[in-house]
Amino acid sequence: METVHYTDNMSYGSGSQGPSADYCHLMAELKAQNFDVMKFSSYRTACKLRFIQKRISLHLVDIWNVIEAFRENGLNSLEPRMEINIPRLETLVTSIYFQLNKRLPSTQQIDLDQCTTLLLNWLMSAYDPEDTGKVRVFSIKIALATMCSGKLMDKLRYIFSLICDNNGLLVQSKFADFLREILQVPCSVHESPTFGYRDNLPTSIIDG
Repeated sequence: METVHYTDNMSYGSGSQGPSADYCHLMAELKAQNFDVMKFSSYRTACKLRFIQKRISLHLVDIWNVIEAFRENGLNSLEPRMEINIPRLETLVTSIYFQLNKRLPSTQQIDLDQCTTLLLNWLMSAYDPEDTGKVRVFSIKIALATMCSGKLMDKLRYIFSLICDNNGLLVQSKFADFLREILQVPCSVHESPTFGYRDNLPTSIIDG
């Protein structure tokens, strides 16, 4: 089994003061779960991602809520390769949790500020390793569509709509881009040795 190293030197944006205390605590909590003793990488990674999903309350957010948030914040009209900065990403994330609290009973309200901070830090750590303070629209859509809840078919249909042409046919270059982005999700929980991207991966999947 691979040796996994956890680090706390992750920053979520250019000019930031590094990861929030809440995010560092989340990573420490993840490590304390001792998931790394699990032999099979797929199970191990699933447990880690489920832990993150529940801690940032994305298990309460449906794929349709995410799609609506993209629309309300204007991301549906942006080119996939376009980048947005931290303030705009924070606005998107805040709106997702704000709408979630409106749907939840008063006794089950989430901590909006904490969840926003955790999700923002997680996204920037996963998709802004160079600390530029920007993330691609496509990265955000893939990450949130993957980590939210909802029917698997609904999530797959949405993701496919991002990587197909106007005739509903898969675009191989977009599929390769999707694989790069989706594999950043397991990498965010230190599983890159098992789930890292390879240049021949798209071809090997399509050709079987």
